[in-house]
Amino acid sequence: MTAHLSNQEIYERIYTAINERRLPPGTKLSEERLAQAFHVSRTRIHEILMRLSHELVIELHLNRGAFVASPTPRDLRDIFAVRRALERAVAIELSEKFAGQTIAALRAHLDNEAKARAAGDKVALARLTGEFHVRLAEITENRLFSDNLRRMVALTGLAIAQYDSLASSACPQHEHADIVAAIEAGDVRRAERIMQEHLDHVERGIQIPISGSDDMDFEQIFQLRHKLPADDVPPAAKRKKKGASAT
Repeated sequence: MTAHLSNQEIYERIYTAINERRLPPGTKLSEERLAQAFHVSRTRIHEILMRLSHELVIELHLNRGAFVASPTPRDLRDIFAVRRALERAVAIELSEKFAGQTIAALRAHLDNEAKARAAGDKVALARLTGEFHVRLAEITENRLFSDNLRRMVALTGLAIAQYDSLASSACPQHEHADIVAAIEAGDVRRAERIMQEHLDHVERGIQIPISGSDDMDFEQIFQLRHKLPADDVPPAAKRKKKGASAT
């Protein structure tokens, strides 16, 4: 039953579906169909979509409607620039706050990641590895950290879906555990460094396709280049060769 869902609950369901990549980039979010699915008015759906657009996870296009965001390569660079700044700050704060302590919530989360990895549950693992970063931010009890990290993690997930990346293989399974160990040891510099390296690995794992250009060398691409007889060498090439021998 969805008849009694609040706007917040509907928002969370749509947001989670996007974050878990059940709604891939470019998906059209029809107000009419969403209203029917949730048994609510289009006005309520419109309000929720507006909120999601402010979160940057959907895009509103005039006369076309709402679509799940499709991050560009520039967007991806910006996302990771923000993530590095935020998550290094989170690692520093937690290292200073929890030095010498075991953080039970993070240890439990690492156990869940290990179970998903052992079971080969890629969907659960993708969700848990993203949630790990949000969980770190939540433990600081700074809502600006957690709210912004949640948004950045969702956008990262969209980028991964957009470019069919190898991000999962670029994220060694020990890195989250290493981050937690450094935080619990109160090793501020190590925690910050590992976090930086970890985010570098994730970003490098997102394979952005190389755009074609108008001056692509099709002869080389299709292996059509052949040596021409001397008499068939274009005049421009002859002049270039002659000039080169004079130097």
